[in-house]
Amino acid sequence: MTAVLVAMGQAVTPDSPEVAAFKQAGYDIKFGKSAPTTPVGDVIEYLQGCAAVVAGGEPYPEEVFASCPDLRLVVRFGVGYDAVDVEAATRHGVVAATTPGTNDWAVADHAMGLIIDLAHNISRSDRRVRSGGWGGLRGIDIYQKTIGIIGLGRIGKGVAKRALGFDMRVLAYEPYPDQAFVAANGIELVDMDTLLAQSDFVTLHLPAMPSTHKVINAEKLALMKPTAYIVNTARGKLLDEDAAYEAVKSGKIAGAGIDAWTVEPLDQVERWAALENVVLTPHSAPSTVGVWDVTWKMMNDSIVGFLKDGTKPVGILNPEVWDTRR
Repeated sequence: MTAVLVAMGQAVTPDSPEVAAFKQAGYDIKFGKSAPTTPVGDVIEYLQGCAAVVAGGEPYPEEVFASCPDLRLVVRFGVGYDAVDVEAATRHGVVAATTPGTNDWAVADHAMGLIIDLAHNISRSDRRVRSGGWGGLRGIDIYQKTIGIIGLGRIGKGVAKRALGFDMRVLAYEPYPDQAFVAANGIELVDMDTLLAQSDFVTLHLPAMPSTHKVINAEKLALMKPTAYIVNTARGKLLDEDAAYEAVKSGKIAGAGIDAWTVEPLDQVERWAALENVVLTPHSAPSTVGVWDVTWKMMNDSIVGFLKDGTKPVGILNPEVWDTRR
């Protein structure tokens, strides 16, 4: 019997309603681990006999595709796919896909939440009150301040619309801008250095790829105002975390809100926890009930439709494989 691997074994169980569609379609279900640190050998072991996989953060390099002859479809839970070697999938005739448009509103909310928290010292004040303290912290306004959005895709656009609700000046760096959206919302397109120098809050929304690896490094952080904050809810690889830590610790920037990390779970908790002017979250920006339900619906439709009816998955990353299969 055809099997489907659900690599998000920590989040769902054989009795979870999320996997009911696979059962109803007559597929066996296997469970694995979705951590980015999952050994490739384990991923290969999980995938034996599986035609499709609900992929989490575990790695999918060439070795996986070469060692799993039954695999026909990899669907990444979410929109990021830097853990999947799409070129390798293509070489082995495996369709790779994501679930686009299923979490942008939640990540945009989270980015603005981090900005509000940093500006108003919400988490910091909460810790103070819990320990018996009171007062003594003065925040800054968000109203009419300048926000710099690096990456104006779905999530970046969502942040821009939320920022406009605070009457903020919105700067954006985007290599391929939606000019209609920019014009309709009064967004100022600028180069990255200008954005960093003028923004009170900088938020990252680029995809992870070789050209964006540590796109914000010590040199770029040095361009920011000492009163400015950096926020990353996109991918850990975008931000040089060592440089960000030093910039916050030394006062070169005012603080940071980080949800996406280079290594997850975070392996340097102690040093970050020692800083008061940071807000740290465990890559939880897209973790809402609404996102979960919509993503699983798309995931089920893509996998069952592909395996049972030969339907093209939504969010396909290598259409050339699909064209070859037809």
